[in-house]
Amino acid sequence: MVVIAILGILAVTAVPFYQTWTQRAYGSQATLMMKSLVDGQIMYYLENNKFYPEDNAPIVIPYEGQGTPSPSEALNDIEKYLKVKISQSPQFDYTITNYGEAGVGVTIRAPFRLYADGGGHSLTALVTKDGQVTYLK
Repeated sequence: MVVIAILGILAVTAVPFYQTWTQRAYGSQATLMMKSLVDGQIMYYLENNKFYPEDNAPIVIPYEGQGTPSPSEALNDIEKYLKVKISQSPQFDYTITNYGEAGVGVTIRAPFRLYADGGGHSLTALVTKDGQVTYLK
C-alpha cells in the first residue's frame, strides 16, 4: 500500500514537469526552425534581390494529418530555394508570405502553447529588405 501511495505521489508531481518539459522542447524546435527559415530568406534575398515566394500567394504547409495531402512540392521548393529542409509535422504548420516591398513574413503555428512562460500558439518573423528581422511571439 505504501509503495502504491509513493508511486501515486510521484506520478502526480512528475506529470506537470513532463508537460512543461515537452512544451519547452516544442518551443525550442519552433524557434530553431524559425531561425533557419529567416536565415534562408535573407540568403535568398542577397542572392536574388527578392524574397521567396515571388508572388503574393502564401505558401502554407499544414499540420500533418489534417485531411490535406502532403504538400511535397512546397516542401521541395523551400529546400531548393531557401536551402532549409523542413517536413510536414504533427506539431506545426508553416506559412510563408511575401508582402512585396514590405518584406516577407514567416509564421509557425501549433495547436498548443509554444512556451511555458505564457506565450501564444504561434511564432512570427518579419524580414525587411534591409535585413531587419522582427520576431513576434
